[in-house]
Amino acid sequence: MNFTEYSAILRAFEDGAFASIHDNYDDICHAQDQLIAELTSKGAVIKGWKVVDDSGVFIISPIFDFQVFENQGTQLPKNDVSGLEVEICYHCSVPILASDIEYKVQNSEPRVAIEVLRPKINDKSYQSCDFYYNYGILVSNLPIAGDFTLKSGHQNQTYDYLTSAPDFFKQKKKVLLKGVQECVRRGYIDDFFFMTGSLNGLIGTDICLGKNEVIAAGSTLINVDVI
Repeated sequence: MNFTEYSAILRAFEDGAFASIHDNYDDICHAQDQLIAELTSKGAVIKGWKVVDDSGVFIISPIFDFQVFENQGTQLPKNDVSGLEVEICYHCSVPILASDIEYKVQNSEPRVAIEVLRPKINDKSYQSCDFYYNYGILVSNLPIAGDFTLKSGHQNQTYDYLTSAPDFFKQKKKVLLKGVQECVRRGYIDDFFFMTGSLNGLIGTDICLGKNEVIAAGSTLINVDVI
């Protein structure tokens, strides 16, 4: 599957509209499962999930194989991109047994990820349904153990991400735990990555146009050009 095929399926599915996750979480999960089944039946493979715990509202949305980009040297067309978001991401094997979840979560190491957002595929869809926004993701190969920096765009805008607060990774692990628990509940058993929510919101295309590099301990973990 490619992004053109994906977009066509999303536009056609329930006329592109998802019910509000605030109204009925079980309904949004049921709709997601139906859409996932349609996409996977046409060859798409789930590689990861975006999981967000926003003021008590839990949101989870899949990311497919064709949305995973190389973390070094990828070029993205500016007209397809509305911006970038920096995230903490975990690779985690989702177990069959709920009793194994805690062990899997505790042994997952944090990595840096850049989520690429696109203009919404269908204006009727609910704002928090990432099916309609996500264009792709780049995940670092190496885990991180401390602070890191994003240098973004032609103007070399710099964003520093501080991870030294005692509960920084602890809070991210709580979101990861919810995501793994939800995968077990809904029967998605595999090795996945889990994005645990944006660290500073959207960095718009006007800022990230050009080269974008995530740097930690003197090494470039991700570089992507928006051209």
